Amino acid sequence: MRQSVGEFSPDVLDFAGRICDYEAAAEAIRKCIVARLRDDGLNHHDVRCRVKTPKSVQEKLDRRDEFARPRYPGGPDNLDDLIGVRVILFVETDIKAVAIALTSQFICHDDEDKTAVIRKNGGIGYAGRHLTLEVPVDSPPVGCEAYRGQRFEVQLRTVLQHAWAEFEHDIRFKGTHVDNAEISRAFTMASTLIELADQQFVNISDILKRLQSETAANGSQVLDADSLQLLLDRTFPAFPHSRASQYQWLVEVLAASGYCTVAAIEQWFADIDQGAVVASMGYRFTPGQVRVVDDLLLKTLGEPYIDATKNVGNDFNREGKLRFRLRRLRGVHPQDS
Repeated sequence: MRQSVGEFSPDVLDFAGRICDYEAAAEAIRKCIVARLRDDGLNHHDVRCRVKTPKSVQEKLDRRDEFARPRYPGGPDNLDDLIGVRVILFVETDIKAVAIALTSQFICHDDEDKTAVIRKNGGIGYAGRHLTLEVPVDSPPVGCEAYRGQRFEVQLRTVLQHAWAEFEHDIRFKGTHVDNAEISRAFTMASTLIELADQQFVNISDILKRLQSETAANGSQVLDADSLQLLLDRTFPAFPHSRASQYQWLVEVLAASGYCTVAAIEQWFADIDQGAVVASMGYRFTPGQVRVVDDLLLKTLGEPYIDATKNVGNDFNREGKLRFRLRRLRGVHPQDS
C-alpha cells in the first residue's frame, strides 16, 4: 500500500505518477526476453518482471555513505534497477548461455556473477548472476521500440537457487531471529545441499543425453516430439536441450517442410553440412537444438521454408526474423540489404 504523500520526495512522487509507463516497459522487455530464449532454443523455467515500488525507491535514494553523501545521486531515473527481470533456469550450466544471448540483444553495462563471488569468499547463499542492460537506441528488439535507452537489471538463477533465495529473503524481511546461530547453521547446510543438488541436475542432464544418444530410433517411425528429441540428442550431442514444448513445434515445422518420419529427417541431417551452417551464423553462445535445426532448414530450403513455416506457432514476428537470419546465412549484412 502506498505511503502518504508527505513521505516521498518530489522526484519519487514524479516516478510514482509514471509507474504505469515503467510497468508497460517491464512487460515489453519480459516478452522480448522470452522471445529471444525461444528463438535461440534455450530451455528455461520462467521469466518474471517487476517495477520497484515508490517506497523501495525512496529507501534506496535515502541511503548514505560514510561521509553522509547520497549513495545514489540523481533521483529515480539514475537507478538501473527500477525495472527488474528474473530468468529462472533448470540447470546451472544454462546460465552462461542465457547471459550471452541477452548481452548480445541488449547493451550490457555490468555483468556480475555474485554467486561465484560468494562461493570464492567462502560465504553461503545465492545472489545469482546479475546483468545491467539497456534497450539499444539503434535497432531495439521488436516490441521495445518505445523504450529505447531504458536500463534494467536481470537476475539469472536456477530453480533451486531461486527457492533458497526467496526463503532466505522472507526470513530476513520478517527480521525475526536472523542472527540466531541455529538458523545460520541450517542455512549453511541448506546452501551446501542445494549446490550439490544443482550439480547433480547437471550430471543427470549429461547422463540423459548420453543414454539417449545411444538409443537407436526406428527409422520408419512417424516423427513426434519424443523421437525427435532422441534423434537430436544423437545428432547434436554438443548442443543443449531446448524447452520441451519447442520439440513439438519443430515436429510441425518439419512436417510443413515435408519431413514426417525419423528416417527422412535422419537422411536430411546426413546430406547437409551442419558445421558450415553453424559457422555461418556466428553464434556467440551454444544455441539450443531446436534453434540449430531451424537454421539448418532455413539455410537448406531458403525462401520456400519461410513461406511454409512463417505461420507455424504463435510468433507473429517469425517471418521477419527468418528473413533477417536468411540474409545473415547468405553473408548479407542488414545494412547492405
